[in-house]
Amino acid sequence: MSRLSRAALVAGLSAVFVLVLSATAGAADPKPIPVVPGNPYYLLVKAQAEAPLSYGQKVGSCVIEAKTSCPAADLSGARLNSADLTYAKLSGANLSGGSLEISLASFLRAGGANFSDVNFIGTSLAYANLRKADLSGATITFAGFTNADMRGATLVGTDGYFGAIVGSDLRGADMRRMDLSNSDVNGTDMRGADMREMNLTNADFTGSRMGGVDLRGAHFCNTLMPSGKVIAPRKGLCPGQLRPGPADAKPIDVPPGSPLYPAVYALQTGTQVQAGEPVSGCEIEAFTKCPGTNFKGKSLQGAFLAYADLDGSDLREVTFPLGSLAYATAVKANFDRANLGATSVVDANLRGASLRRASLGLTVLSGVDLRGADLTRVDGRSAVLESADLRGADLAKGNLYGAVFAGADLRGADLRGADLSGAVLTGAKVGGAKFSGATFCDTVMPDGSVRNPSADCATAGGPVAT
Repeated sequence: MSRLSRAALVAGLSAVFVLVLSATAGAADPKPIPVVPGNPYYLLVKAQAEAPLSYGQKVGSCVIEAKTSCPAADLSGARLNSADLTYAKLSGANLSGGSLEISLASFLRAGGANFSDVNFIGTSLAYANLRKADLSGATITFAGFTNADMRGATLVGTDGYFGAIVGSDLRGADMRRMDLSNSDVNGTDMRGADMREMNLTNADFTGSRMGGVDLRGAHFCNTLMPSGKVIAPRKGLCPGQLRPGPADAKPIDVPPGSPLYPAVYALQTGTQVQAGEPVSGCEIEAFTKCPGTNFKGKSLQGAFLAYADLDGSDLREVTFPLGSLAYATAVKANFDRANLGATSVVDANLRGASLRRASLGLTVLSGVDLRGADLTRVDGRSAVLESADLRGADLAKGNLYGAVFAGADLRGADLRGADLSGAVLTGAKVGGAKFSGATFCDTVMPDGSVRNPSADCATAGGPVAT
């Protein structure tokens, strides 16, 4: 989301949602939040309600599991919801017209594959090889393409409403008529891409490279370009920026125990920090330099601090959901008890930082440097830590239910007493890591095997230990 309209977007969303919340921040007995069809999270919540695919289930000729090898397989029309395809080999496969919602496809090898008209809502494709793949007509709302190789890919008419393509390579991609409204496209190489007639409303291209792109006929409104210039600035929401939900759709309740709850609650009730707004003397914007700043207890909701310098800063107990620290540096910063729910921390440097009892539900920490960091008793439910460097980090007694550590470096890390139920460690390096007293339930191990398989892990979705 562009810096100019972030606060206006949330204000507009609150009006569109017309939600009556009986819960308040810090309430002793928070109530479920009804998410109505006009809420961007509605599609994600709805996708979570779909029947999941069982790990190791055979679809056609392919066994759907981590590290599976099904090159050129015909999986057209297949419903692969909640599938684990980390490190899978699907080069040249045909998945057209199917569904891959709420799934893991990090480190997927699918060059030249056909994903046309596939539903990717809520799926992670971090570090995936999608070179020359066909994603035309696909839906990638709330999907994460982080550090993905998408050179020469076809995304004609792809629906990227509220999507995220961060640190990826889209050189020479055909993106004609693609909808990237309300999307973050930070640090991505798009040189030579065909972007004619695209919808770029409220899109954010901070840190991206766009030399030689063809933007003829593209639609701009509050679009933040790599230079920092906002094209077609507008006060408030852009026309058609938010989509109404289906008229006959009913609200879906998100319970307080859901990892989605803090992000949805913040989106409904919080106030976004506006671009350029000073907080503790620091101007909140990309590339800002505020080392050693005392932010303790401040609200940084929705703050866009990509590429910022926050080394040694005090961010204890800050409220910082739905924001960005992508590519930032916060070496030895203190995030104890901070709420970073659904914030992007992609490729940031948090070496030696303290995140004791921090809330990292749905936080995207792909490629982050957390060497020697203290994450004792962290609430990391459904956090995404693909390829993160956690060497020597302390995650003891953390709630890491459903966290994704695919390709992460956990050598020498302390995970004693941690809850790793439903976590994914495919491809992770765990030499010298301490796991005594850790809970394993339906946990995918580094070799792709499942430790203690179970359909009912007792701590699923439970609150973090205090």
